[in-house]
Amino acid sequence: MTGKSTIKVALDWTPNTIHTGLYVAVEKGYYTEHGLDVQLLPPNAEYSTTPARQVENGTADIAICPSESCIAYQETGKMQLEAIYTILQKDASAIVTVDPRFSSPASLEDGTYGSYNAKYEDHIVKEMVAAEGGDGSTMKIQGSTSKLSLFDEVKDGNIDATWVFLPWEGVDAEMQGIRLNAFVPEDSGIPYGYSPVLARDKNSPTPSNDALKAFVQATQRGYQYALDNAVEACKLLQSQCQPSRSAEFLEKSQLAINEYYGASGNLGEMDSLHWHRWIEWLKDRKLLHGEHMEAVNLYTNRFFG
Repeated sequence: MTGKSTIKVALDWTPNTIHTGLYVAVEKGYYTEHGLDVQLLPPNAEYSTTPARQVENGTADIAICPSESCIAYQETGKMQLEAIYTILQKDASAIVTVDPRFSSPASLEDGTYGSYNAKYEDHIVKEMVAAEGGDGSTMKIQGSTSKLSLFDEVKDGNIDATWVFLPWEGVDAEMQGIRLNAFVPEDSGIPYGYSPVLARDKNSPTPSNDALKAFVQATQRGYQYALDNAVEACKLLQSQCQPSRSAEFLEKSQLAINEYYGASGNLGEMDSLHWHRWIEWLKDRKLLHGEHMEAVNLYTNRFFG
């Protein structure tokens, strides 16, 4: 690779410990060593344009997004959004409540769920309710236009449940002395896909394959540093957090999320079986459009090694 390549990465959320390895790789110069200028782009306050849409319209090269985004674009044919790196090897998310009346997924049949309006989200939550003996069809769904405040809505009692990342909102609740009831999709038999992933437009000539390989290698190095040096990694992240977060909170969050990054040696790599199970679950429930959706077309490990 010759010359300097710019790669713009659209973040899925305000900067947090999901993104630590990326900020480490920027601040410690890992990307620069590979001839890359990597720019990390947080969402605006209204979250008006998703990361995947930013890749589609050319304002970003890489989207941090759930696997559902790759599936959605494969279905529409607007763009072949391909995952090239998974930030988390296992699901760190859960449906949470704070009201003791809603202490199980089944009890949410009488509750109100705050939805991000994401693809498959409401189907998944209803199926969790049903799988645990409740009636998912009676649960109320309240869509939100302010995705970044749904957890506050739960804490304030305006809605009964929403979907969160346990190493972030879960730690936040713990430090505030709030007891969460947390329901993990997998515990209800739902093989939820990788979330979030780093994804690119497979048909775009930029970034080049060499640039993407360099990007993946440097990103791996950033997340390895976060695994090995959690406290120091948090110091590099802290200045980016808006609203600001205390060093204590970030350290607790980093230690919590490190177990989800994966083990040294396979950071970022994806398992074909994990993708396959997720796609087959969606097919079985007739949530996919078309008959030829295959996991192999949604991700690649080619930029590793």
